[in-house]
Amino acid sequence: MRRLIAIAVVAAVSVGSDRLTAQSRAVVPPIAATLPGNAAMSMPLAWSHGVLQVCVGSQLLPAALAGGNLQGIRLRRPSFLGEAPYPALQRTLTVRAAFVPTLPSALSGVRAANAPATFPVVWGPAQVQVAATAQPTGAPWLGDEFLVIPFSPPLPVVAGSLLLEFETSDLPFRTAEQWVDAVWAESGIERGYQATVGEGSCTTRSTPLELRWTSAASPTRGLDAILRLVGAPPAPPNGPGSVVLAWVGVEPQTHALAGDFLGYGQSLAALDPALAGCLQWSPLDLVVFGVADAAGGFDLRFPIPPAVTTSGMRLSAQAAFLDAQRTGPLPLSISNGVVMQLDTSGIGSRASSVFFPYATATSPWVVQQGLMPVLVLDF
Repeated sequence: MRRLIAIAVVAAVSVGSDRLTAQSRAVVPPIAATLPGNAAMSMPLAWSHGVLQVCVGSQLLPAALAGGNLQGIRLRRPSFLGEAPYPALQRTLTVRAAFVPTLPSALSGVRAANAPATFPVVWGPAQVQVAATAQPTGAPWLGDEFLVIPFSPPLPVVAGSLLLEFETSDLPFRTAEQWVDAVWAESGIERGYQATVGEGSCTTRSTPLELRWTSAASPTRGLDAILRLVGAPPAPPNGPGSVVLAWVGVEPQTHALAGDFLGYGQSLAALDPALAGCLQWSPLDLVVFGVADAAGGFDLRFPIPPAVTTSGMRLSAQAAFLDAQRTGPLPLSISNGVVMQLDTSGIGSRASSVFFPYATATSPWVVQQGLMPVLVLDF
C-alpha cells in the first residue's frame, strides 16, 4: 500500500507560507487525527495534468460543521517508514467543492456525472509554489500539512456528501515524486487498520531497524498479528544471532506511564542518555525474546483473542536487539513502532476517489471505494 498505482492516488504540496485562519479544525477520516495514513495518493501534484474527485460521506464529517462554512482544507504528506524528502514543485491548481446528495458508494467513473449543476471553484486556477519537504524524522508521527487551500469564498455547509475536485493543468504532461497522506479500506470493506510510526533510525548499523506488519489480513480479533523485524545483525553460519526482544502494548496513546513506559513517541534518553533520539512507541504489556535469523530478521506473532479485546481497541508493537556497540544501562538498538486498530478503520465505503488522467471525461480505472486523502478541515 506504500505506492498505489495512478488510479488510486493524490499528491502533496504547500501553498507558499499562507496559513488558514479558522475557529475550528477537524481531521477526516477521524482515525487519521491520531494515526498516520496507510496509503499514499499521487494527485493532484505528482501528475501535472489530470483530475481527482473525492466524495466524503456525511457520516465522516464532524457534527460541528453543520450550519457553518467550510473555510478551507489542508492535505498532509505521508510519514511512511523510509519516506524520502520531496523536492520543490510548481503546479497550476484548481479546486472545486460542493455538498451533493451522491453517496460515496455511487460515485461514477464519468467526471460530468459526478459534478453538480453548481460546482463552485474555491481555489484557483493559480500556480502554487511548493517548498522542498524534509524526510520525516523524530517524534512527530503525523505528516506535515504541506498543501494548504483556503476557500474563497468559504463554502456554506448543507446536508449531503462533500465532493472535492482537484485539477492540475500544466502541459506537457509530467510526473514528480509528490504524494499526500491517505487512508484506504480496500474495496470499501471495513476491516482493521495498521500504521507505522517512527523511522527506525535508532540503530548503530547502516541499515534501518524496521518493524513491519506482514500478515495478509488487517488486525482482526480472532486472528494472529504477524510482524517482522528487519535490519538486525545477521546470524553467523555456525552460531546464534543477536538477542532480540519484542513487546506489545494496549492503547499506547492513552496508556498510563510507568518506569518502563515513558509515553507514546517519547525519547528514551531519560533511561539512558546514549539513547537520545530513540523513541518509545509501545508499552511493555507483553514481552517476547528470541534471536535474529540468518537474514537479520525476527518474526513476531501473537494471537488477538476476542475474549480480552474489543473492536476499535488499539495495540502497538516495537522491537530491539541487544547491541554490543552500545554502552550504558540499555545497550539496545530499537525499531520504529506499529500501531494496530482492531477490526475497523471507520472509513469503509463512506468515502471514494476517482482519477481522470489528462483531460479524459471517463476514467480508465474503477472508482476506488474506501480511499481518500487525509483532509484537515478548517471551519
